[in-house]
Amino acid sequence: MKIITKPLIVVIINSLIIAQIRTGPAPVKIAYLGTQITGFEEWISKELSDKMSSIFADINQDQLINSNAFLSNTNLDSFFVNIEDYNLFNDIAVQTDAEYIFAGKINNASPGSDRLMIQGTFYKYNKNSKTITRHDILKYYNQIDSEIEKIKSDQLNSIPNINKPTSLSKASLFFGVALLVGILLFTFGTAGLDAEATGNNAGSNPTDN
Repeated sequence: MKIITKPLIVVIINSLIIAQIRTGPAPVKIAYLGTQITGFEEWISKELSDKMSSIFADINQDQLINSNAFLSNTNLDSFFVNIEDYNLFNDIAVQTDAEYIFAGKINNASPGSDRLMIQGTFYKYNKNSKTITRHDILKYYNQIDSEIEKIKSDQLNSIPNINKPTSLSKASLFFGVALLVGILLFTFGTAGLDAEATGNNAGSNPTDN
């Protein structure tokens, strides 16, 4: 009984894990082409670039396609010049097999030297619906963090299955497997003890005192 029980448990667990993997949603592939930033000092441009990139910091990195892998600097500059062209987004989506393409373009619109004003647009292209969604930006520099959170909420987190943490999924799966193992071991262990007790009782003969 013990020899049969262990392989049976392993087969059941493996079947459940494979079923979970196969039936789960496929990871959504996206490409971020960066944000073109003009009219600011170099350190401000670097800080803004990092802030815009942080929009994608929480997604699994294997879902994020690096633009450097398929676009040279020359082609990227040409893209930003013609960023309103729908066909450019579509060509990149086909080339990279990305379901969504993101890019931004912002500039310095400060009315004076006392406060920095950021103006621009963040773009999201959906390959399936073949549509471009634009998020217009007009904020002072000290307000840009809240605007980035809004972009992240409206344009990224609104995508189904885009932000499913791997660690949480694995933890749930392993917890379920551990629970299943415990139940099966308990069930078969109890059944084995009952069978052993029954066998012992059946094999013992009454004795006269």
